[in-house]
Amino acid sequence: MELKRILNLPFVQLDSLRHRYILIAVTVIFSIFFLNVFVPFNINRWSRDSGFDQFIRLSGFGIIGGVVLSISQLFIRKLFGVDHFRIWTFTLWFCGELFSMAFLFIVYQSNHGIDFIQLIKEMPDSIRYTLLSILIPYSLALLFITLNIQKSKFETLKVNTVIPVFEPKLFDFPDEKGVIRFSIAPDQILYFESADNYLIIFYLNNGKLSKQILRNTLKNIELLVAGSFMKKCHRSFMINLQKIEFVDYDKACCRIKLIGVIEPIPVSRKYYPEFKLFLKSPK
Repeated sequence: MELKRILNLPFVQLDSLRHRYILIAVTVIFSIFFLNVFVPFNINRWSRDSGFDQFIRLSGFGIIGGVVLSISQLFIRKLFGVDHFRIWTFTLWFCGELFSMAFLFIVYQSNHGIDFIQLIKEMPDSIRYTLLSILIPYSLALLFITLNIQKSKFETLKVNTVIPVFEPKLFDFPDEKGVIRFSIAPDQILYFESADNYLIIFYLNNGKLSKQILRNTLKNIELLVAGSFMKKCHRSFMINLQKIEFVDYDKACCRIKLIGVIEPIPVSRKYYPEFKLFLKSPK
């Protein structure tokens, strides 16, 4: 039962498209370096070549691995709508990638074609060599991604820890010249919207949605409210995390409904991974 529970745990390392690109890049670069520098399994003797020709041939193995991972992680997952893995489904998916690489490596290495019987005979060795070659870069990429995810969670935890301390009576908003034009209680702010060189502050006034236009940029205001409950979710929007009513998820982004606001606020692809971690973290 314990094994079953472990196998059904979520495997989130490859949920993000950015993390899949990291996996592909690390695997290709490391494989090319590893095969040309350490030439494992006497791979340099599999063909009668040397010098630059040998470099190109050995690099081809790494490139083939990258192509397999690209097709697997970017196209097949999108085609079949595989957005998330569990540990057991990821294990099966990895085995499929491994088998595909092993098969293509045999075809790539064969200069005169290969028949079915020969393919069956060479497949076990090809799978073993492929596993030994791909395991290190694949593991390093997943380790780096895991550390990146943990770092994002830690940063989110720091923000959550700071929030209760940030409780001024009024929040002062200056214009681009530094002159204060508007002050409001922090718990009344709903969100900021950027419009060219202007900032629109949406807030609650006697329970009704109101707005104030200020000549300033969202970037400047972002520095002003750093460490508070306000979080940027889009290049044009920054929302009050304490006013979230519900979240409508999409594949690589989401929309957030704020209390008292009819139109949902978009969370762009750039900010979605960090925002998703925040929404799923314990409050």
